[in-house]
Amino acid sequence: MITTFLRPPHSVGQIVADGIRVLGVLSLVAAFVWCGPVEVAVFALALLGLVVPRFLGIRAAFDIGFGLIVLIAAWSNVFDLYTRVPGWDIVIHFIANGLTAAVLYVLFIRLLSRDAGGGTTEFPSWAAIVLTTAFGLAAGVVWEFGEWVGHTYIDSAIFVNYDDTIGDLAAGALGAIVAGTVLRYLMAHNTSVDERSPGASLSTRPRKAQPQQS
Repeated sequence: MITTFLRPPHSVGQIVADGIRVLGVLSLVAAFVWCGPVEVAVFALALLGLVVPRFLGIRAAFDIGFGLIVLIAAWSNVFDLYTRVPGWDIVIHFIANGLTAAVLYVLFIRLLSRDAGGGTTEFPSWAAIVLTTAFGLAAGVVWEFGEWVGHTYIDSAIFVNYDDTIGDLAAGALGAIVAGTVLRYLMAHNTSVDERSPGASLSTRPRKAQPQQS
């Protein structure tokens, strides 16, 4: 993964994706200068999310879409769009949680494949959807827990209530289900480098891990 992260971009899409990561860094700097601790924490978390696809070498379109929704979600917090625009919270949770679940699934596949000794582990479509949905629900719960912690211990202005939490979790779960149904598209054309063979890339189509010879 480190080799993949350090490899320079070699397509317009990858350059755009890296440009979005630069915007994430600039956003964090802006939050330090003009915003409060809550916004700084939000952009720090957003920047962490932005660099994960670089380690995974996911396809450029997926990387760009994920990066944009992460930045939009973070800036929506700064401009208080979640309370000013009806339904905006639901829309962002649907898209952001769905793409986050897909990224977590790719991370899971990468780690599982390394343990298996090569190739890309393949799951049936139904299992991929179930796993992606589970990752999405887990991510949603962690986010809502973070909102509660922020509301309780940092800034009571952070909006938290029961209906909002349940609605966000439901929207995020639906987004994860949708993401699970298009995983083959999202995982195609990855640029992850096989570190055991410098310069080689994983196949664009999932394949079962081959058993190691004794």
